Amino acid sequence: MKRREFIWNLSLGLAAAWSMASLSWPTAAGASKGPLPFAFLADPHLRDGDETRPEALALARAVAEIRALKPAPRLVFFAGDLAHDGDPGALALGQEILSDLPMPVLAVRGEGDGHPEEGGAAWDLFGNGRFFYTYEGIHLLGLHTYWQNTPEGPGFALGEAQHRWLAEILAWLEPDAPLLVLSHAPLMPLYRPWGQWTRDSGPLLERLSRFENVVCLHGHVHRCDRLAENNLAISFSGDWFFRKPKTENRKPFHLSLPATSWPLPSPVEGTPRKLRPGLGPHGCGWASLCHEGTHSTFRQVLWKA
Repeated sequence: MKRREFIWNLSLGLAAAWSMASLSWPTAAGASKGPLPFAFLADPHLRDGDETRPEALALARAVAEIRALKPAPRLVFFAGDLAHDGDPGALALGQEILSDLPMPVLAVRGEGDGHPEEGGAAWDLFGNGRFFYTYEGIHLLGLHTYWQNTPEGPGFALGEAQHRWLAEILAWLEPDAPLLVLSHAPLMPLYRPWGQWTRDSGPLLERLSRFENVVCLHGHVHRCDRLAENNLAISFSGDWFFRKPKTENRKPFHLSLPATSWPLPSPVEGTPRKLRPGLGPHGCGWASLCHEGTHSTFRQVLWKA
């Protein structure tokens, strides 16, 4: 079966199955405004242009499931590593699969997607690797965390040029402005031996501390957030889904996104014996966020089979 036929048939089946399922977008009683839904994808790790590989089929499955959501997400965010090692065919196939999404896709680059100075395929998806938009009063910030080797060890970085750009962008935003930050690598240190940190994120986190409503979402770690395991939702009440700190020393709220095709590894639970994409669906999936009125829900959709 051709890939587009597969996606279309899967979308029809899911739409029927989900008409009364718990994966529908949550609604809030008495909300004065309509729902504002988003969806999130990360880490397909496509190895080449073969659309029959498990990781390509997993990305197609995620796209089909997002297409079937009612109401449809306004935007889809992609957190990097479309390709596993920069293969042009993988990047082209990944962009083709993502093009089946009828809504805009805002993407940041992972280390598997290469570096902008290196050229390569599918750069119209990633652009220069960063973005800033305002959408219905929400500030959307995308960051390029790039991989580098230093005498202190390997890790990710934002770089001086991006820090200058961030300083200019953030300086004129109001402190109570809702801010969603997307990056491939986590901005806070998680597990240094596996490069799950951004070495120069300190100045950015300090700048973000003056904002009341900040959430940071990232890929790279290939594991679901412990707060959203087993497809449980994280619900927030308040003016926005962003958690409002009660102290002057405000800290952003960080959430990790599941990979679509690479289950685990996790520093806590261990790693597969042979570390590679396409090992199976356990722990893989995508994420959603919906805000309506004074209630918001973040959900990670994790596949069992």
